Amino acid sequence: MTMLRYCLILCSTLPFFIAHEAAAQPVTDTVEVTVEGAVNAPGVYALPAGARLADALIAAMPRPDSYVTGASLLRESARVQQVRLKAGLLYDLKVLQQSENDAISRLASSLSRQLTDLPATGRVPAELEPRLMQTRKASNPVAMPSDIVKYPARPDTVRVMGALDQACELPHLPTADVTHYLAACPSNRVADKDDVYVIQPDGHVQIIGIALWNRADLQAVAPGGTIYVPIAAKLMNDIDPEFNTQFAAFLATQPLPNPRVAP
Repeated sequence: MTMLRYCLILCSTLPFFIAHEAAAQPVTDTVEVTVEGAVNAPGVYALPAGARLADALIAAMPRPDSYVTGASLLRESARVQQVRLKAGLLYDLKVLQQSENDAISRLASSLSRQLTDLPATGRVPAELEPRLMQTRKASNPVAMPSDIVKYPARPDTVRVMGALDQACELPHLPTADVTHYLAACPSNRVADKDDVYVIQPDGHVQIIGIALWNRADLQAVAPGGTIYVPIAAKLMNDIDPEFNTQFAAFLATQPLPNPRVAP
């Protein structure tokens, strides 16, 4: 990491640290957990300190139409690292915008606009099926102050983005492989030809081989998943070599949208 990139990341996160410290509250004997989305009783639940997260989720209870696979746990403590990650990615994209390769420069501008609109959410990997959480202590973390859990409705599309002329949102097909979506939304000439990243709706990221020499077994994408087509590494000598991996990781922090509430 260059000194300038480090300074940018540090300076961009300093106000957050100051605000976070200023807003720090005394330790209390309760924690508040917010449960949103496709649940029977959305709201804020006050739990005793040390209580497990499933206690709030059982009380809220996901509805039958809830897409538990795509549920999200947002934690304030995770936002700091994500703010830093986003700042570093935006810096790298700014460098790429100065490239003499017009295709790289245009793509970097497009990705920068998309990334700017994405918040640092604090999403962390979690299994959020309440009944299973009760039976598996390792999957049932202690509730933390200001935890937010979002249960979306089941989506019916798959998104493809990255080194493309234009991002696509395509109908989800249960039997379709990654390559089906790539064929419907072809990459451009600056794309990596060997691998793509699949961000599943539970926030887990997979690297899938798509070339003849490393072609993976058939790999399904769950409803609401995202396929990120990376930029070819050989075209990114001036930035962090982990850019594509970090970009996919940041995409994985984005929750699926909550269902609309009927008026």
